[in-house]
Amino acid sequence: MLPFDEILTKYLGEFGLYQGWVLFLMCFAEIPVGFHQVASVFLAAVPAYHCAVPGLVTSRDCQPILQALEMSIPWTQEKNESRQYHYNVSYADFWQSHTPESLSAGGTISCDRGWEYDCTTFTSTIVTEWDIVCSGGWLKRLTTALYMVGVMVGAVVFGDLADRLGRRPSYLLSLLIQCVFGVAAAFAPNLALFVIFRFFVGAATSGVIIVSCVMVAEFVGPSERVKVGVFRPLFFAVGEIIFAGIAYGIRDWRMLQLAISLPNLLFIPYFWVCPESPRWLMSRDQQRAKEITLSMARMNKVEVPDEAFVSGDPESIKEEASRKYSIVDLLRTPNMRMRSFKCFYVWFTCSLVFYGFSLNITDLSGNIYLNFLISSIMEIPGYLSLLYLQERFGRKIPVFTYLFLTGLGLIIVTVLPPGDSRVAVAMLSKLCITGGFQGIMIYSIELFPTVVRNTGMGSSSMAARFGATISPFLWLLADVWRPAPYLLFSIMTILAGLLCMLLPETKGLQLPQTLEDGEEFGRG
Repeated sequence: MLPFDEILTKYLGEFGLYQGWVLFLMCFAEIPVGFHQVASVFLAAVPAYHCAVPGLVTSRDCQPILQALEMSIPWTQEKNESRQYHYNVSYADFWQSHTPESLSAGGTISCDRGWEYDCTTFTSTIVTEWDIVCSGGWLKRLTTALYMVGVMVGAVVFGDLADRLGRRPSYLLSLLIQCVFGVAAAFAPNLALFVIFRFFVGAATSGVIIVSCVMVAEFVGPSERVKVGVFRPLFFAVGEIIFAGIAYGIRDWRMLQLAISLPNLLFIPYFWVCPESPRWLMSRDQQRAKEITLSMARMNKVEVPDEAFVSGDPESIKEEASRKYSIVDLLRTPNMRMRSFKCFYVWFTCSLVFYGFSLNITDLSGNIYLNFLISSIMEIPGYLSLLYLQERFGRKIPVFTYLFLTGLGLIIVTVLPPGDSRVAVAMLSKLCITGGFQGIMIYSIELFPTVVRNTGMGSSSMAARFGATISPFLWLLADVWRPAPYLLFSIMTILAGLLCMLLPETKGLQLPQTLEDGEEFGRG
């Protein structure tokens, strides 16, 4: 067969009805991914809390009784309520026996009877159900980190499966696992099982993202890759926006987890309607590749002549089809190795900053639901701007610009006091990191050869998820010096932008097919 890009440009059309159908399938399935990726913002939210004091009512109708708290909970030098201790006194006849002056005589003891939570914002979260606060507060960050470990593992596993077994089976398996374990997480009887179930959800969402990202790019011609690369993740942002509304209406974490998992049942028909990538099939099963190509021609109302399917070198095709590829092949030769490492670092940094911001939206002042909604909306112009920027200026310059502006914005955030101005700059930084992250995704698809494209994307995604995994823990630096996380993020994004400028430009070029093509690509 002719190279698939040549078939697209000469006969099928770079984007037609068939490609639009595939894009619709991938976009529709992206919406629940947006739910799951940021679900911990509300599933693991930490409301105001204080020690449960035996023999004393300190809360009524979810609200603390301030007079009771002042007489039972010690206060720190910053005039903040201590969440870890209460006075060591008997509260059976509290009001008759004690005065504010006599309370400190007996000292304080730790919260030995659990905690009481303010439930005006959240009816329940995993934090309130399993008391993961104070000395157990690190478990909250661990639950988010282990979800991201699942995403990281899924990037490698499903990326490899997609290259070995095909895009379609890997994609369908991802959707199935996302549904089954998402529902299971809603009924988890303890924190350990919740974390395990969410781990598998994370792995599945990674499979959906990586495989769909590659699928839509492989079905279209060179001039349309940026458009489909931008349009698909728009629905990730749509999912986040919808999730803000769902979370606002459902304040119980179990019902919320169930509500974001059941929509996956809508994807059952994908088993019959989701096609395999003909570009992947060309080096493995040319007959099936021909059948799908002809199906595309019928839907696009064009004809493909028989000579387009004539194989120039059947022995080399057979040899290529029998080979199995892994991440080792990305690192075997010097040009591919350096290109891969640069991609890995840029993905790592983009993910670390993107999720570091998204999952810590509570660090900003104001209403958490409104801040989350605005943050999600800001992703849309970040995606859409790439339609113009990456077509007008090439692939790498927009990525560099967005990452540089992200670093600059985060530096400004560190010096601004809490308030609307700080929130505004933070939201603009979210727009820029969104554009940079999606820009490098589009760019990377064109940098890796077809035979290892999913492996390359999966490995890049693994690097990204490693960044997302450690991101929650980097916020612990704020306990030492509050601006530290923002300054670290800013330095890393600027460095990532500079590294991006060292990669070859790919705009309008035919995608490399073999490892040999990949090694020669961008030289000279």
